[in-house]
Amino acid sequence: MGSGDTLAKAYAIESAGGIIGALASTVFLDYGISNFSTAAVCCLCLVLIVLYYSFLLQNSLLTSLSMAAAIVFLFVLVFSDYIDSAMTSWDHPYLIESRDTPYNRVTVTSPEKQICVFEDDVLSYESQSVTAEEFVQLSALQTTNLNNILVLGGGYAGIVYELLKLPVKRIDYVELNKDLINVLQIHLPVKLSYALQDGRVNLIYNDPRKFLQEGHSYDMILVGMPEPMSAQTNRFYTKEFFKECSGSLNKNGILSFKIQSSENIWTEQLVKRNAGIYNAVKTAFTNEIVLPGVVNIFIASNSDLTTNPELLTTRFNDRNLECRLVSPQYINYTYTNDRYKEIRSLLLTGVHNVNSDFHPVCYSYTISLWLSKFFSGLEFPKDLLPGTSKLWESPWIYLFIILFIVLFYFTRKSGSVKRFTIVFAAGFIGMVLEIILILLYQNKNGILFRDIGLLIMAFMAGLAIGAYLINRVFVMLKKRTTLQSWLGNILFIKYAILIFLIYLLIEADLMSSLFIISFALMADGIMVAAIFAFASLYRVTDQQIVVTQLYTADLLGGCLGSLAASLLLIPVFGFFITLIILLIGSLCFMIYRLI
Repeated sequence: MGSGDTLAKAYAIESAGGIIGALASTVFLDYGISNFSTAAVCCLCLVLIVLYYSFLLQNSLLTSLSMAAAIVFLFVLVFSDYIDSAMTSWDHPYLIESRDTPYNRVTVTSPEKQICVFEDDVLSYESQSVTAEEFVQLSALQTTNLNNILVLGGGYAGIVYELLKLPVKRIDYVELNKDLINVLQIHLPVKLSYALQDGRVNLIYNDPRKFLQEGHSYDMILVGMPEPMSAQTNRFYTKEFFKECSGSLNKNGILSFKIQSSENIWTEQLVKRNAGIYNAVKTAFTNEIVLPGVVNIFIASNSDLTTNPELLTTRFNDRNLECRLVSPQYINYTYTNDRYKEIRSLLLTGVHNVNSDFHPVCYSYTISLWLSKFFSGLEFPKDLLPGTSKLWESPWIYLFIILFIVLFYFTRKSGSVKRFTIVFAAGFIGMVLEIILILLYQNKNGILFRDIGLLIMAFMAGLAIGAYLINRVFVMLKKRTTLQSWLGNILFIKYAILIFLIYLLIEADLMSSLFIISFALMADGIMVAAIFAFASLYRVTDQQIVVTQLYTADLLGGCLGSLAASLLLIPVFGFFITLIILLIGSLCFMIYRLI
């Protein structure tokens, strides 16, 4: 800009750099380069850029400092694996191995001769636990037909081993992450490692939900996925998932899954979280049982389920199993203690939330429950959590309308405030739409970490294209202020049309492939950058005056959009109503620009 160029062009160049960075991150993941090594590469590149310019400026002090820094980061890069392992051992003092995979970070530790497995630093298995035994054996008592079993995730954590104690003929174990199994085969206890190699076990590397759509039929499906703490894991506790499971079971088949809970006291948040999952199960199955404990076991079927402890005990004795926890006395206690009836009454106390792919009501509750264990003041306020999916019943919508009217009135004559507000709105809407599209891709494909670079690359490409095109258009429309003004209105109208088209495509279930969602992300980026570029060029005589203002507005809008989408809009209202809010917002800001 100091040499007479435009902020729009600078924005386009910056976004083009983002394209290369996003692509590089994907390539690094694909070739097994760890996140820490990637960070060291980025640091080294930055230092080399400084070194290059220090030579051009002939600044000996800057050259010396940058050369020293380059040597340091080159050393960090060469020994990155050792440094990464040393830092990981701060949190895991009994560390055996830690590895970044295209799906998550796997860490294995061995405190006091037991094996613990962490996925993204969340404990997923420890060898002294009896959770797998309780889950498998109590679930299997509900059926006498155990020929063909499907295990969706978590089979390495003892589920497959426990199933092999039963008279099963075939176990299909579906796991998404092949690298996870490769790491664990070396470190798991011998009995669990051998269980995965048993001739009756068919290990399949696929997304569990995609596998369910292939038209199989099973006697029992066991879901060993982590609890719904994120959008990635929430997709295994939705009504859509349970319908897919129901379609993959034979006439008398049963589904069973477990979820971390509380044995004695259920807070209101825990009740609503579990009720959202329970209500989702009821949309696909006619009968369901919830067994109490620190871990709740949900069992569902379209045939009859028994709660008769005498019959269940007889089945258990007939199988002649060697178990550490499950016994005739334990079975009788599980089905007759006061918690069993209390849980059922809590789940039927008028909570109508239904967890679904497009309205993920559960993961915000789970995050809230997790936060409350450490920081009681950081749990989500009750009123912020999902209680309604109806737009007109939420007080937040009316607050937004009031704030919007106040904004209209007090800033209608201020050009600089209008410019700031328009760019802020574009950043906010663009970020919310980007998150919806990324979560949609994750819901449909189960893979985000591996492909996140490609998705962000598409968005960054849109930013570069949008800024460049508007910059070129303004060159062609020199001194035609009327046409320039109408360009701003057209941009917001096109944004509304784009949001409406995305709404229709999601409704028609046509938004699933990487190509289509990447194209939508690119279109989103084009609109965000086009509005930014328009605001930087329309009636601006000195480009340098608006740099701070517009970048602040753009980044602040994106920041608040990210928070609002993840913690409020998507969990409370779901995808479709959030898209309607964005559509109305884009039209409102077009009117705001005209006034």
